[in-house]
Amino acid sequence: MAEAARAKQTSPLRIGEQWQGLRGHAHGVRGPVMCGALHWSTAVPWKTDALAALLHDEGGLKPAVVQQCLANESDTDTFFALALALEDMAQSPVAQKGVLLSRTEVQPQLVDCQVAMPSFYPPFTQALISWLGSAINMCSGTSSAQQRKSLIDSMNAQLHAARTQLLSSIRTGGVNTARIARAAAELGLPVQVLTRSYLYVGSGANARIFNSTMTEETTALGVALARSKSATAALLAMRGLPVPRHQRAGCAQDAVKAAHALGYPVVVKPDDRDGGAGVNAGLTSDEQVIACYAQAAAISPNVLVEKHVEGLDYRITVDNGRVVKVIGRQPGGVLGDGRLSVRELVAANAAKPSMRGNASAVSLDEEALALLAGYGMTADSVPAADAFVVLRRRANMSTGGTSRDAMADMHPDNARLAIRAAQALRLDLAGIDFIIPDIAVSWMECTAAICEVNAQPQISTEFAPAVYHDLLTRLVREPTRLHAVVLVDVSANADCDADVIAAAQQLAARGERVLSVRSDGTWLGDERIAPAGRSAFARAVACELEVEATAVVAAFKPGQLLRTGLPWLHVDEVRVLRGSAPVDEAQLQACLDLVAPHLAAPRV
Repeated sequence: MAEAARAKQTSPLRIGEQWQGLRGHAHGVRGPVMCGALHWSTAVPWKTDALAALLHDEGGLKPAVVQQCLANESDTDTFFALALALEDMAQSPVAQKGVLLSRTEVQPQLVDCQVAMPSFYPPFTQALISWLGSAINMCSGTSSAQQRKSLIDSMNAQLHAARTQLLSSIRTGGVNTARIARAAAELGLPVQVLTRSYLYVGSGANARIFNSTMTEETTALGVALARSKSATAALLAMRGLPVPRHQRAGCAQDAVKAAHALGYPVVVKPDDRDGGAGVNAGLTSDEQVIACYAQAAAISPNVLVEKHVEGLDYRITVDNGRVVKVIGRQPGGVLGDGRLSVRELVAANAAKPSMRGNASAVSLDEEALALLAGYGMTADSVPAADAFVVLRRRANMSTGGTSRDAMADMHPDNARLAIRAAQALRLDLAGIDFIIPDIAVSWMECTAAICEVNAQPQISTEFAPAVYHDLLTRLVREPTRLHAVVLVDVSANADCDADVIAAAQQLAARGERVLSVRSDGTWLGDERIAPAGRSAFARAVACELEVEATAVVAAFKPGQLLRTGLPWLHVDEVRVLRGSAPVDEAQLQACLDLVAPHLAAPRV
């Protein structure tokens, strides 16, 4: 039946129906891993021009990225490259291509490829594989435009749903968690997702926990101070740093009185919310203040009215006493082309693949309509070509703002100011929101103000590609992981505890503090620290979280490793434990093939 189906294969690719998911690491691929088959027909050529257009229009990939992927020599390598690009587009932490395990020509011009693909979130990777396979086949077929549209809509719906699940598993309103996990993967560091935005990077004594960009060096006191904009302003003002004047408002009328006392224009914002939530700047009337007070009060009982400072908006990121990124920010809006209305421009922007399901996409809400009215425009007005129409009162990225690199423009005095602000709040990593007419001019020579300090700044790699690498290199010190020994047990014995103990003792004699996974539980040296209870695989994974250990030993049957993969990304030693019973040499070899790419170079 399968052979008959292959004989009739009229499309370039058929995705194998049975894919095996491994929780651990395998074949040199960081886990989870998906293993399955790609069935290629070399008789059916790809229509790369049509595919490139689809990958850009529907997949959101940049043309240069698509062309680089399509330049691979083999169909399978091209598939791997495109899959990785789509993982990256979805903000997945996956940082490596798949691996070809075997290639067999089953018939003339029909090739079976067994592959292993990295999958941080398997449901998304499954949807991605299906989407990409359908895209390749559709672009190489002869379906009608209506059939293509129907298929694309169905494909996109499935991929979008899976992407939403992926992001909800690792994101809590920002990009940091996925980017830190990706940087760790690029550096070859072990990573475990503890829950949503919490990551455990490394293993053993030097491993570190991250909550987005909060680190183990981030003080609770600093976070509490930064969370209160009024407390932050008071502390910075005491140090002589520039901050706007503000007053608290317990009701809408208090807010209006405060606005009159400070003088218009003003800013209304919650005292204790991050990410620009409830912030409205540049207010010039009592009516605007009353409306914006209601917005702020809806998300916090603590509302501030602040004197608006004229100037450009900048975010300066400070890491451990060093400025690592500076961006100029512009409020969200649309760029006119002289043809489309504001409404049409907003819809076109929201329809971009990169904006699907993105809460930061600019919409025509009350705020946008009020701003348009202030310009004497409506949603149906047609902006002139290259005219930018601002539709948000604040410049946060979370509300549709755009950014530009301003690192090279910044005056040294402004860099020192940002560093001093982070130090004042006792923060190792901070985002300083700074208003100034020109960042190339010293804050001491003009009117400028620090309007907020964020203790958990969203950074991203735009304009600072090495920022997460540098953060991990600073915090996760060598040795970054446990020395790991895997015993592959092909004996007929009920357990191999004696061999595990012997291997642990050898490591202990070299000065290692050794964890050993045995049939009766997990041991640290001569102390049992956990009962058996869970599987050997689960207990071996848990060993990475033990901060008192420097090495680990565990034994597995070949079948176990073939079902789960390795519990650790890197293995330093592999030993085969043989007995007197006959051995399934084919299974053993398959197991060793799975493990071999994870053998690390000897430590110097």
